[in-house]
Formats: sequence, C-alpha cells, structure tokens
Amino acid sequence: EITLVRSTARFDQLASNTITPGSQPGKGQLDALVSYESHDHVATITMDRAAARNALNNQLCDELRTAWQRLHDCDDRVAVLASTDPGYFSVGADVKDLPANMWHAIPGVGVELDKPVIAATSGWVVGGGFVLVQMADMCVAAETTRFLYPEAKIGTTAGGISSLMARMPHKIEMEFILAGDELTAHRAYDIGFVNRLAPPGEHITAAQELAHRIAANAPLVVQALKRLSRDAMPKGPLEVVADVRRILDPIRASEDLAEGVQALKDKRKPAFKGRQSDRQQAPRQTSGLNLLKRRIQAF
Repeated sequence: EITLVRSTARFDQLASNTITPGSQPGKGQLDALVSYESHDHVATITMDRAAARNALNNQLCDELRTAWQRLHDCDDRVAVLASTDPGYFSVGADVKDLPANMWHAIPGVGVELDKPVIAATSGWVVGGGFVLVQMADMCVAAETTRFLYPEAKIGTTAGGISSLMARMPHKIEMEFILAGDELTAHRAYDIGFVNRLAPPGEHITAAQELAHRIAANAPLVVQALKRLSRDAMPKGPLEVVADVRRILDPIRASEDLAEGVQALKDKRKPAFKGRQSDRQQAPRQTSGLNLLKRRIQAF
C-alpha cells in the first residue's frame, strides 16, 4: 500500500487527500512531498522534495506530521524515515518558506509516538534535518552521510538541538554544535549516534530489515519499552514546549474558543460543545524581522 500524503487540516480527511503513484493532482492542488508505504507492519515514510533538497517548508512539515499521525493511528509497528534523494536527507529549514511549526515534522514531537522510528540517511543531513534524525529512535546511515548543524556560524538558533545532549556524549555534542563542523557517518557510528553503517544506496534496505526484525516482536512490549525509555531520558526545551503545545493548541483551535469570544461580545451565556475547529494554516510572513521571529519560534 503506497499513498502520497498531502497537507491536510485534519487527519480524518486523509482519504480524500491522497493520490497513488501515477495519478495527477487536481487543479489547484499541490504535489505531495511525502509518501507513506506500509508493508508487514513497517511504514516507510519518504520525503520527496528533491528540487529543494528536502528543505523543510510549511507543506513538507505539515505532510510529515500527517504521516506521523497515520503511524500513530494505524496498525504499523515501526517506521523508517528516508529521502528519495541520495545526496540529501534534508538541508534543514527552507529560508524562502520558513515553517510556522517545524516541530510538527519531528518524530515523537509533533505527534507523540510509542512506535519506534528509524532514520535512514545518506548525503547531507543539515540543521532541522539533523533534528529529525536526532529525535528518531535509531539511525542507519549510508557511509556517504554527512551531519552538519551550522546555526552558530549563521547567527541564529531555534534551540531544538539542545535535546542532543541526551543522545550524544556531552563533549562531542558541544564541539558539534558550537564549532559547527561536519560529523561523518563513521565518526557518528563510533560515538553511538548511528546504529549501523550501510554501503551507498543500501541504507533504506538496511533500515527496513532492522524495522522488520523489531516489528516481528511483541508490539505491546516494544511500545512499552520505548515509552519507558523515553520517559527516562532528560527532556530538552523542544520536548517540553511540544508537550505543552499538544495540550494547548487544540484549545486555541477549538470551536469553544470562538464561541466563548462571540458570547462575550454578545453578552450571553456561551454554548460550549467541546469540538475543535479545522486547523488553520499559519499566515505566511515575509519581512526580515518576521522571518527571524518565525525561525526562532519554529520549534
């Protein structure tokens, strides 16, 4: 089963917002940037924005969140996150279309997951793309993988990298984020950030093989062990903020909020229904100051 996931306001609209390979999107619709393939309880979630080297824009982040929600809701047990472009896993945030909610795209953050996620990487893994790998549970890297987090050299940070402290030895992590130098796949493997190295072009297959081994185990135990391991890890600002946003965002998008404000204006008693409104897409902002603000607030 393969579907290409479009940006959707609500996950329950997924069926009306998917296309199969070979079909054409309707007039006014955007080409899907994320595909979701399911086989024997293993999902392969693939980013396909090769023209922009998988730069994370609003659409790509929205579609990744939709894919994580699908993983959460369906009977798949493990996911592999990959890219169609062997030269680039992702170059990070798209500076021409900075995502309003980049944290939505991050595995286990945008959607809380008890199912393991394995990142399958090759080529450049930069900035926000590195955070995707950082927050995955495992990583299978082609020997061509090159990790880079250049925020200190650019002069801005969204803070998402701080959670790396729980996933990489302290002094190596500090050198990586403060010097902003490249981390090779072999070095990442040596320090325990990468689980397995694969020859070029074989990383996705290797990740899927590992995923199938895990999927063959007792799913309730796998999910419980992931949950217990996650809860034992220190949480960085990225996870703390995401925990709060997952609670508060549905309230901010609810019909009850609109009803409460309108009732206040009408000087009447509100009729609350406990329902959420369709999620509205964040407004696009293009000024330099607003771009900087959105970059800082993206997580």
